[in-house]
Amino acid sequence: MGFPRSLALAQKQVMDIKGVIADQMGHFSVVDLPGVLFVVLFSTGLTYVMARFGIREEGPVARRTALWGAIGALSAALVRSQLPVAVLFLAAAILVGRQERAGQETITLVSALAIGIGCGTGASVVVALVLIPYLFILRWAYPRIPR
Repeated sequence: MGFPRSLALAQKQVMDIKGVIADQMGHFSVVDLPGVLFVVLFSTGLTYVMARFGIREEGPVARRTALWGAIGALSAALVRSQLPVAVLFLAAAILVGRQERAGQETITLVSALAIGIGCGTGASVVVALVLIPYLFILRWAYPRIPR
């Protein structure tokens, strides 16, 4: 005797959801996620230490330098030895470097491009997980100015 039809349908739907999530992991596996989170946070900390004690920056400049370290680690983690993705990041960096937008910093554009490229390469789940601590890093780097 086989499974009841409703149980088989429920198992198929669970497998479909798992399949969609697996498709959005890109070239990452579940065991890679803590490593990606770690490198982004660790890079932020090391870059901040470098800015504070190496080049003696203070306040917002040191925090924004740390933000560059975070976006660099995220970009490198998303590339993971894939030449087409690396070329895509390079092209995006060149375009951002050449285009100046009034009132919008380069780091904002690079961050948006890293998120877009990461999602476009099929690593949406990874980008969403890294975005959680990255939002706190952004808020730390850009504190609200009291009016």
